[in-house]
Amino acid sequence: MRAIFFKKLGIFDNSKWLLTKKKLIFVIIFGSAVFSANALDLSAGVGGNIGYIFTSIETDIPEPDKSLFKAMEDTKTLPWGIFAFFDAQYAELNFGFKSIFAEYDKKVANMVYSVDSYETTYNFFNLGLKVKYPFLIADDMIKIFPFAGLDYSIFTTGKAIGDGRTVRADRDDLSSSNLHDAFSLNAGIGSDFFVGDFVYIRLQISYEFWFNTESDKDAINSIKSIGYKFSIFQSGPVANLAIGFRFYSE
Repeated sequence: MRAIFFKKLGIFDNSKWLLTKKKLIFVIIFGSAVFSANALDLSAGVGGNIGYIFTSIETDIPEPDKSLFKAMEDTKTLPWGIFAFFDAQYAELNFGFKSIFAEYDKKVANMVYSVDSYETTYNFFNLGLKVKYPFLIADDMIKIFPFAGLDYSIFTTGKAIGDGRTVRADRDDLSSSNLHDAFSLNAGIGSDFFVGDFVYIRLQISYEFWFNTESDKDAINSIKSIGYKFSIFQSGPVANLAIGFRFYSE
């Protein structure tokens, strides 16, 4: 996702978009099935999140290029977002806005982009699904639940800033509309703290694992095509804080 910014890939690949739609349909169908089963408590709410993404790069490309790629591991990458959610006891469906800010190492800015500073911001529409198993404690006033989930982040707009110069783009500017779309897996633990019978505060702490985007894959394949190994792995912690309103309980 952070490897190449607004690179033109040529002809639009319709098969990739069809595959993306199939994955999205699967998430929606699976979420609907979970919500229809064992749904004892129904609630909805709004919240926000913030996290950090660590980047790990493995390559056998010789120096000095290897040091340059390893410097990309020092990129400061901060995701944050706001969302609304619907909860049905054993699952949570959420949707909202996600933004990922990245500030590149000065060495990368100098050698790759020929500037002294370089940063990017990617904005997404995000759709997520979590499955969980809750436990009630403290006279039913606190609910603890482990969870695992899948997020699908659809790129909407972005910008790159180098030495004060700004380049902007939206989805229509990309040669392939799903170039920066991203899937991620997350797992963690959450807690609902009830304030009265119908209102609760939800805190979730998780660790997220990102799949390579089409942009990442393009960078990886470009280096592999000249005979070197190259891989990008991104993951990091995320904290969610939300307020929920229970409107049905059985």
